[in-house]
Amino acid sequence: MNKILKDTVAISGSTGFVGRNLIKFFKENNIHHVSIEREYFQRKNPPLISKCFCLVHLVGIGIETNEKDFQEINVEISKRAIDICKKSKIKKIIYLSGLGVSKKSTSDYFISKLKAEEIIKNSGLNYTIFRPSYIIGKSDYLTKNIKKQIRKKKILIPGSGDYILQPISINDVCKVVSVALESKNFENKIIDLVGPETISFKKFVKNSISQSNIVLENVPLKQLHDHALNDKTFPYGIEDLNILLGNFQGNHEKLERLSGFKFMKVKKI
Repeated sequence: MNKILKDTVAISGSTGFVGRNLIKFFKENNIHHVSIEREYFQRKNPPLISKCFCLVHLVGIGIETNEKDFQEINVEISKRAIDICKKSKIKKIIYLSGLGVSKKSTSDYFISKLKAEEIIKNSGLNYTIFRPSYIIGKSDYLTKNIKKQIRKKKILIPGSGDYILQPISINDVCKVVSVALESKNFENKIIDLVGPETISFKKFVKNSISQSNIVLENVPLKQLHDHALNDKTFPYGIEDLNILLGNFQGNHEKLERLSGFKFMKVKKI
């Protein structure tokens, strides 16, 4: 690519999995950028972001704790991000929401993401909202979870494991974001960020195992909720289960058409 933009890209949530990889990609491709940590948006009077034309907004949480909840991080920080963009004269924002987010969502996580989407859509900024499936790469959340279970020689499969994932490579995600920075194809659109193939969770897990002594144990659906709430050793939280069992699939053909390149298939990822 070797492309130097006229201005700089601001990246919030730069210490997360996507943020770290995006910064690496930008460095390799000479895309000027500045990193912004979550704490910046929580200051009373943060300094303005200078000489940036776009904010790639990655701040968010997928699990609530006593200190951090969805409303505070996913919604209120998005409001702050829009306010700072306007004051800093940043005219474009790229936001990563979640595959499965809709007005019919009942999950607290999805509802918070939908609220953030609405804030961005109504901001008056040029926006691109991506709804990603599982983003796969070195140290991604799902793969780390499976590897942790592999070390214990047993992987728990919620329910049947036949529900569908549509994973996308972190490398492809970085490429798409870089294209969306300037391409008019992405202006003021909500786009599924999904790979070219679907795969069942059970098969995805089996593809991740190189050892023959790993036990796969199905956990009945009726037990999942209690395990997620009451068993600290259970590897899946409530929102993990909502996403996994949601069986969400997206429109990859549209993404590929807008992006103009071919995406990695599941085996290569």
